[in-house]
Amino acid sequence: MRVGVLGIGKTPHKIQHNKSLRDLIVEAGQKAIDDAGIERRDIQALYVGNVGSVGFCFENSTGLMAVDHLGLVPSAAVRVEAACGTGAWALHLGCAAILSGLYDTVMVLGAEKMNDLATVEATSLIAQAADSKEEYFSGLTFPSGTALTARKYMQTYGCTEEDLANVSVKNHYYGARNPYAHLRFECTVDEVMRSPKVADPLKLFEVCPMTDAGSALILCREEMLRDRPDKPQVFVTATSMASGTWYAASDGLDESFDLLARPAQKAYAMAGISADDIDVAEIYNSFAIQEPLGIEALGFAERGDGWKGAADGSTWLDGKVAVNLSGGLLCKGHPLGATGTSQACDIVEQLRGTAPAEIQRKDAAIGISACRGGPGSVGAVHIYQRLED
Repeated sequence: MRVGVLGIGKTPHKIQHNKSLRDLIVEAGQKAIDDAGIERRDIQALYVGNVGSVGFCFENSTGLMAVDHLGLVPSAAVRVEAACGTGAWALHLGCAAILSGLYDTVMVLGAEKMNDLATVEATSLIAQAADSKEEYFSGLTFPSGTALTARKYMQTYGCTEEDLANVSVKNHYYGARNPYAHLRFECTVDEVMRSPKVADPLKLFEVCPMTDAGSALILCREEMLRDRPDKPQVFVTATSMASGTWYAASDGLDESFDLLARPAQKAYAMAGISADDIDVAEIYNSFAIQEPLGIEALGFAERGDGWKGAADGSTWLDGKVAVNLSGGLLCKGHPLGATGTSQACDIVEQLRGTAPAEIQRKDAAIGISACRGGPGSVGAVHIYQRLED
């Protein structure tokens, strides 16, 4: 498959009290339209990824609001929701719409406004992406459930807390060089270890911040991008979705691995490549432990060895595969509905060669994004390639 990426646009990830959800939508969408060099009337459908507009912003029908404020009426528009995998699902649907032949050009947009509520209110809303009736009120939250996974991983594979801290060190090194990241500071292993405990063994520097952001892509049929030689010839060449366990209590290491490994295998087959061909990867890491789990599921390391790349350099900028050069969710933050689209935009920038200089992988030609949602409920993998012929 080949779906052209005609344009991308994104906002900074940060607390933005001066901007509304619709402001973020319009900013990201307009940037994508300008980048694509097309007219609004050329966009035939809009897929809006958003998780919590009702709770966070007291707004519903987000897709309908977005299509009006972006000036895309009468184009078709719909809101997509799938926990933290929402933006990736919107991208999947946009690709499917193009491949079906139903549309020539669509916009995929993710946006979330999370910081206008008190933290306790916001975290209660986030908890609704998992089992908020039984597990949440019994104390099994996203942090505590992921902490159990981290502890089990350490006990199974002999990874120490200091070993895992290297994941945060790497992400913060690159996040400090990403002008769009929410957290822009470097840290050491010792500083990670001394940061406050969130859910043992996970510490504050191993947990992503809540953030406000929007990001958008304009997709088109392959021949339309081929007819624009002035545009970088970047295509989505695989899109693969999966589902997994609903309850965090039943989400073990095997389930966590399979959630991304299964769609990754399908995506590699769809694109006709292997893990060894990947130059850059954006891997979901709202908690530090999720990066090595994703590295293993995507086939970049054997099970139990995913943490080693951050320590030995093999997942840094010039390593075998560069992972989360954006700083990942640990530094960019996790804008729920916009996370999957943000990952896609970052990979497209890498393949275009337009990422900030200090985080640009030289001659990047193939990239992958891996997003997950819920305790282990949504798995999403997309592959992107620069194909000049």
